[in-house]
Amino acid sequence: MEATNKSSSNNDFPVARALNNSLLTITKAVWDNDRRLPEDHECMAELNRVYVLMVHELEMLYSQNSELAGLKPEPFWKLYDVLETKSDEILDYLDEPEVDNGRAHIIKLNKLCIIANNETPVLNSKQKKLVNNTEKAVKNYYIHLHSAMDDIHWTAIADDTSYVLTYENDGRIVVNDILILKKTQVGSAIDELLEQAFKHKYELFIPKLKNTTRNLSTILSSAGFSPMLRQIFFPTVSKTKGVMFRPVVARSEVKSENIDTRALDYLLTHFGAEGIFEDLDTE
Repeated sequence: MEATNKSSSNNDFPVARALNNSLLTITKAVWDNDRRLPEDHECMAELNRVYVLMVHELEMLYSQNSELAGLKPEPFWKLYDVLETKSDEILDYLDEPEVDNGRAHIIKLNKLCIIANNETPVLNSKQKKLVNNTEKAVKNYYIHLHSAMDDIHWTAIADDTSYVLTYENDGRIVVNDILILKKTQVGSAIDELLEQAFKHKYELFIPKLKNTTRNLSTILSSAGFSPMLRQIFFPTVSKTKGVMFRPVVARSEVKSENIDTRALDYLLTHFGAEGIFEDLDTE
């Protein structure tokens, strides 16, 4: 009986790793979306359903294994058991350096698998169905995402121009003098962060913010900085390392960093940035 229990326990580790990796394909899809598809899109409901079922299966698995239950850092799904209305919060949390996009927990699971000398999961029929349904839901999500992107007449900023972020006296956060992200309130967390960022541009600094418990990623997200915009203007956002802010970034530099700016280029074109765009659909 003891040998059987040990064997079952050892299988829990690779199974947990497989299910966690499957769950991360959902968050990866939402990250790639970068808000191009709305939260109430029909395929989001399908993603939320497989997310909830996968989290429920993981909750049961971890509750039956003390080593999994006590593993640090904890998996992100212990904080977020649903995807619906929480996708932005989940992405902000996964963006924290100590979480490392969920990989920090996976690394600990890898260690348990190696020590147990069992790295191949034996999934039961329910778990196999969950993984398969997750793969289908994620694939369907990408089909809708790519369709939405193909329907847009994409444009790109010319290589000799730049993406420019300004913070106006009236509190408006503006990209290229055209796209307004948000209008802030004096003394708010984002107001303090931006004021300090412009004083320390192009260098790492540790922000000193009053009266807020929110993490830096959440503050930026609430101010309209999508993951793509954060990559451009705030390439480093870390509680320990600090913040790197660059208000002017050359298009050529953005391209060299493999940042997909098509959604931003479209919005800037839509709001009337004449004279700085090249049409990609030339004959």
